[in-house]
Amino acid sequence: MPLYSHSRLGTYENCPFQYKLRYVDRVKPLLGNTIESFMGSMVHDALEWLYKLARDSNVASKASLLEKYDQLWSEKWKDDIRVVKKDLTAENYKQTGKGCLEMYYDRHHPFNQDVNIGLEERMIIELPEGKKMQGYIDRLDKIRDNHFAVHDYKTSSRVPPQSKADQDRQLGLYALAVHQRYPEVEKIDLVWHYVRFDEEVRSSRTQKQLDNMVSSTVSLINEVEAATDRKEFPTKTSMLCNWCEFKAQCPEFSHQFASEQKVPTLDTASMTAAQAAETVDKLADLKAKKKEMNADMDAMVATLESKLITYSKESGHKAVFGKDYKASFRKSEGMKIPDKKDLRRYELESSLKDMDIWEDLQEMSAYLLKSKLKSGEFTSEQKASILKYMDTESSVSVSMKKL
Repeated sequence: MPLYSHSRLGTYENCPFQYKLRYVDRVKPLLGNTIESFMGSMVHDALEWLYKLARDSNVASKASLLEKYDQLWSEKWKDDIRVVKKDLTAENYKQTGKGCLEMYYDRHHPFNQDVNIGLEERMIIELPEGKKMQGYIDRLDKIRDNHFAVHDYKTSSRVPPQSKADQDRQLGLYALAVHQRYPEVEKIDLVWHYVRFDEEVRSSRTQKQLDNMVSSTVSLINEVEAATDRKEFPTKTSMLCNWCEFKAQCPEFSHQFASEQKVPTLDTASMTAAQAAETVDKLADLKAKKKEMNADMDAMVATLESKLITYSKESGHKAVFGKDYKASFRKSEGMKIPDKKDLRRYELESSLKDMDIWEDLQEMSAYLLKSKLKSGEFTSEQKASILKYMDTESSVSVSMKKL
C-alpha cells in the first residue's frame, strides 16, 4: 500500500493528471524546478544548519548563516530552474531569502528558547483502514513536560488568515503524528513562521478536529485509490499551472512547448506547431468578426421588429403579409420583480422570509418565484401578499411563418 503524504494528496486535489504523472507513471518532468520552490528549500536548509549547531551549544553568527545560505545556493543551483514572474530575476529571489534569514535570526537569537528534539523529523502517521502517511517536521521542540511545539517555515508571499491555519490538513497531521509518537503529550503548539514578514501564525487542534481531519483524509485517500483503479486522472487548470513542472507534458499546454514536428489532426491532414498556432489566431479573428456581425444583425432585427409592432398597434392588424412570409404578433403579460433600488423589493424579500419560502427560492430568483405563482403552490393569501409588491409588464413578440 502506498505511503501517502500531505503534498501527495494535495497534488491530486490540485490536478489529478499531475498526480498521475508524478506518482503513478513516475514520469520525469521536462521543466525544471521553480525559483520560489528553490529559494524556499535553501532557506529551510540554512535554518536546519543553524539549529543543528545551536543544539550542540554552538550558536552561529548572522554572517555565518548568510554565508552558509550563499554556499547552499551555489552548490544546488541548476540552470533549468524557472523564474515564472517576468519582472523578477533569480538574484531578486536570492536576496529575498537572505532578508528572511536576517529577520529570523534577529528575532530568535540565540535559538535556545525551547529544547529541540527533532530537525526535518520524519514522522509516520497511522490511519484507519490500514492507511499510512508520512511527513517531515521542520523543527520539533519540547517547551516543557507534555507540551511540544511544531515549527514549520514558510517563504510564501502572503500571510494566510488564522482560519486557514486552524483548518490546515498538514498541521493537523503533524499534531496527530506527535500524539502517536509521544502519547504522554497533552498540548501541541502548531506554528507557521512566515519568514518574509517576520510573522507567526499559531494554531492547535482539539481531539474532535483531529478525528474530523482523519475521516476526511481517509476519504480522500479512498478517492485517490478509486481513481487509480479506474485510471481516471482528468486535467484541472488553475493559476497553479504556471508553476507546474509537468506543464510541457500536459495536454492543456503541451502545444506551447511543441517542436516543429508534424502532429496529425483529426482529418488525417497535418500541420506544424507553428501552423497550428497561426490557425488559432485566424480562428479567433474570424469568431470576433462573426460576433460583431451577429451583434449588428441582432440590432437590425430588433429595429425591424419594433417598426412592425408599432405598425400593428397603430393599424390594428394582428398579422402582416409579405411576399413569402407572414408576421404574426402575440401580446403577453408577465410579472416583474421590483429593482433592487426600489423599496418594494426589500418589502417583498421580507414578506417571503416571513412565509419561510425565501430559501426555497434560492434567495431572490425571479424565475422560480414566477413559476411558483403560476403553479398554484401558494395560498390565495400568500399570492395576494406577493403580487402587491410586483408590477405587470406586457410585451409583444413577432413570429414569422412561410406562406
